Amino acid sequence: MLINNLSPAEVTRYARQMALEGWGREAQETLKSSRVLIAGAGGLASAVALHLLATGVGAVRLVDSSRVTLSDLNDQVLYRERDLGKSKASVAERRLKDLNPFSLVEGQAKTISEHNISRLAGNCNLVIDAMNNATAGYLLNQAAVKFRIPLIHAWVWEMNGRLTTFWPGQGPCLACAFPEASNGTKPALMGPLPGILGALQALEALRILGGKGPGLLGRLLFFKGEHFSFSEKPIKANPQCLVCRRLYP
Repeated sequence: MLINNLSPAEVTRYARQMALEGWGREAQETLKSSRVLIAGAGGLASAVALHLLATGVGAVRLVDSSRVTLSDLNDQVLYRERDLGKSKASVAERRLKDLNPFSLVEGQAKTISEHNISRLAGNCNLVIDAMNNATAGYLLNQAAVKFRIPLIHAWVWEMNGRLTTFWPGQGPCLACAFPEASNGTKPALMGPLPGILGALQALEALRILGGKGPGLLGRLLFFKGEHFSFSEKPIKANPQCLVCRRLYP
């Protein structure tokens, strides 16, 4: 069980954040009592996890079955050359525990599947899709629908990214926005892109967990790094969606 009482050290640690108008100690204590599932341990997940742990999320469960390779070091800031060949989940857990001793970190070296997704997401307040994998995204979406919890989705490619929040029952689910999966091949990628989109995922997670509400529900945000521009388009719940339509009257 997570405890939300802040120690004197935590009050000092999070003082700048708690000074924000509309945040304060109550929001920080709510954040401490929250548990987040991060699907993936790559570039997006590195940025998300670092920011969530630094800002005081109570518990993070990070799931990824892959191992660190040399090409990962271009954009996955949790890892070093000495980590090559090691489990990403294990390395990430160790490194993140060093970042904030007041938070719980659990790394699981597993492939997310229909057999374990409910167990992985079942006691979490929020799910973060940081995998750039459409098949895994649909599994995460099924869990979000089952437990009626937010799913913060991001995707990066080349110098571009997209970001949105799905919250079945309150707005569209992932299947409403992307009814057909298309993984394709592993894309070219500029190193900072996962950090940019991952930081935005973390900011959205903090908004939701701290009680400010989602900023991206019903909005699909695009970032084009070549022009340093943002654009967006609205997305709505599909009343005919085969995944989430039962949640709507």
